Amino acid sequence: MVLVIANHMQQKLLKPKCSLCANQGYCYDRLNSVLKAHSGRLTKERLVLLKTICDIKGHFQADHVLRLLKDQQYNLSLVTVYRNLSLLVEAGIIRRASVHEDAPSGGAWYEHVWGRRHHDHLVCMQCGRSVEFSYPAIDVLQEAVAREHGFTLERHHLELVGLCPECRNEKDRA
Repeated sequence: MVLVIANHMQQKLLKPKCSLCANQGYCYDRLNSVLKAHSGRLTKERLVLLKTICDIKGHFQADHVLRLLKDQQYNLSLVTVYRNLSLLVEAGIIRRASVHEDAPSGGAWYEHVWGRRHHDHLVCMQCGRSVEFSYPAIDVLQEAVAREHGFTLERHHLELVGLCPECRNEKDRA
């Protein structure tokens, strides 16, 4: 879906309904507040980028977002996409899920924050495949470790890196 915004007045009236958040325009408002803090503007391209990212299912990388934008006839640079992904992370709309430079795809993977229960990741160091998992026992252990060291745990990020079954089988055959 491509949003067409003719002028700044229409921009104030149009709050796209995000497929991620329950409240219409909540992601829009979050991004707008971060942009104001950085003296930025909520341009047509940023609105399209926000809508495009909200419509992605699962994990994604900057080059995937760039291809989707080009499919919609928006000619943004990869640097611009990365810059805006950073703003969306700061706004709490997405988060960096993984940074695994050894995988062929390289670079950071992102995921949506809204409507997602906490989970951790298994990442294949050969192909970059990512599997989400959740084990409450891990959360209990992390809480215990934090308490043992006098910390109050606010959040954590756990990524286990190894070989997926397909890549392990391929390696065994070689």
